[in-house]
Parts: sequence; C-alpha cells; structure tokens
Amino acid sequence: MEEESAIFEKIHEYLDRSAPLFFLIASPDGLISESNNFSKALTGNDLNGTKIQDLILDFSGNFDLKQLAGEPLQENLISIRTFDGLPQSVYFSFMEVDEYILVFGRLDIEELEKMRRDVLALNRDLNNITRLLHQKNAQLERLNEEKNQFLGMAAHDLRKPIGLITSYSEFLIEEVSSLLDSEQMEFLETVHSAAFSMKRLVDDFLDTSAIEAGKFELDLQPGNISDILRQSLKINSLLAAKKDVNIRVEGMDSIPSLMIDASKIEQVFTNLIANAVEYTDPETEVLITFCYEGQKMIVALRDSGPGIPPEEKDRLFKPFAKTSIKKPGKARSTGLGLAITRKIIEAHKGSIWVESVPGQGTTVYFSLPKD
Repeated sequence: MEEESAIFEKIHEYLDRSAPLFFLIASPDGLISESNNFSKALTGNDLNGTKIQDLILDFSGNFDLKQLAGEPLQENLISIRTFDGLPQSVYFSFMEVDEYILVFGRLDIEELEKMRRDVLALNRDLNNITRLLHQKNAQLERLNEEKNQFLGMAAHDLRKPIGLITSYSEFLIEEVSSLLDSEQMEFLETVHSAAFSMKRLVDDFLDTSAIEAGKFELDLQPGNISDILRQSLKINSLLAAKKDVNIRVEGMDSIPSLMIDASKIEQVFTNLIANAVEYTDPETEVLITFCYEGQKMIVALRDSGPGIPPEEKDRLFKPFAKTSIKKPGKARSTGLGLAITRKIIEAHKGSIWVESVPGQGTTVYFSLPKD
C-alpha cells in the first residue's frame, strides 16, 4: 500500500508540475479545487475557485458536465479562453472519481504543427520582404545622392547669372529712373522682381541639397544684426515699394553683436521679410521688433495679411508643405523657404514659432542666444 501511495504521489506531482497536459480536479457542479501548472500557463489564471463552465467557450450551449463525466473514455474537442484572449481548441476527457470530477485535456498536435509551419512560412516571407526593402532603400539613397548632386550643381551654375541680373537691374532702377517713363520702369522692376524671386529659389535648392547631404555647416563670427537687417531690407525694398508696404523696425539699436553666420541670418531675414510683404495687404505695414528675454534675443515680424488657420500652422516649416492661404497676385513658392529658415535658426541653437489669427495677420518669432 505504501508503494502504491508513493507511486500515486509521483503521478500526481508529475501531473501538477511538469505534464504538458491540462489537468483539473473539480466538484460535480464544476467548481475547480485544483489546477496544474500547464492549465494555469495556458489560461493565464489560477483556476482554483472558478467554475469549469466559465473557462469553456460554449458556442452551442450544449455543455453538460455531468453527462460528459459519465463517458470517461470519450474525448471531446472543446474551445477554452487562453491568456491572450484567443480561443484554443483542446481535446478533453472527464472522469468521475468518488466525489470529484477529474478533467484531462491535450492540445491538438496537428493544429500546433500547422501553426508552426504557418509561422515559419510567414517568417520566411518577412525575411524576403525585409531583404527587398533594404535593397530598395539602398537604391533610393543612391538616387537621392545623385539628385542632390545634380540639384546642387544646377543651382550653383544658375546663381551667378541670376545675381548679375538682380544687381544690374537694381543699379539701373536707382541710377536711370529719371530717364525712363513709367512703363519702362515697370518693365525694369518686373525684371528685378523676377530675378530676385529666382535667386531665392536657387538659394533654397542649394540649401536643401546641402541639408539632405548632411553638409549644412555654419561659419560663426561676431556679426552686427543691424547691418544684416539693413541689407535684407534693401533687398526687399522694391517688393515693398511696389505694394506700398511700409516696413517699420523697433528696438534694433539696442542689439549688440552676436556669434552668428551672417550670410545665413541675412537669408532668414530676407525670407521672413519677403513672406511678410508678399502676404500683407497693400498700403499697410510690416512691423519688425527686437527685444531681449533672459539670454535670448527675440525678433518678431508681424504682417497684416489674411492670417493662418490654427490647424495649418504646423505645416509652415515642413519642406514643400503649403497652407490654404494663397499669395496675392502671381507670387509662387516652393514651400522650402520657411523649412530652411527653421534649419538655420535651430543650427544657431535658437527657435522659431508662429502666432496667427485668421483675418488679423501673422507674427513670426525667432530667437537667437546671446552667447
């Protein structure tokens, strides 16, 4: 008897701890009093104290524990709830012993093997797709490098003749305006305006290719913000005069020299002033203000244009992104100017942001550190 008892204890210990089988001990009404490790792992719960009926997914409504326990040699394919919430089919047999019902369950090996094969097939497909994606990415990177190289070369070759057209047309406007009639002056101003717009486009393309190639670098030197702003105002003066827009500056005299890349900051001012003038209403003004806040210089450029819808403000500084607000007249934009402006400001450890109310104009702010 002692030997038989020891054997039964070993069997029970095996079923409880190690057996890859579903094993439960329950009362005749289905209340579980003992569950083994495998059943707990499969369901994700300690089943003691719960009912078998709560574990079973009885889609047909025909689950009868007493009837099943009377057929101990019959296996029944029954679905149960598992730890991940998905149903799992298990072959169950029920055996009534004294005042308990023993429940044994085994997984469908064929189903598991099919699942294993499906997982391996999906993994192979995923590996093939990943390799193909790597190849396509490498091709795209190579094509992007070639595009940047071509774009940079083309833009660089265009910059010199466009610069000459801009400079000479500006010289003619300043020096021979008294010798030309109004129609001739308008022609000359159109040439200058078109050349200036083309120069901005070329600069944008050059900067974009440099940024994408990872070659966007700054030449930091002590720079006088007042001189830089005056140069930008001079560049935009004809555009402002054509629309009869007054550009007013406040607080600039108190700004000392900063460690900046002067040509890049001039580009920032030129882009922002040109945008403000292009979008603002004729016979109004663009206000530029300077102030200090802690260790930062803050510049604000306010126009009196149509404003920007709140949901579109985040799109302003994204490359090629455009808002629903159209520039008046025939003015066009690549959508690169503000994206590049943001890159320049952030490269200087500054920040740029926009405040706008539809119908009440837009204010663009940017900050630069004093040191």
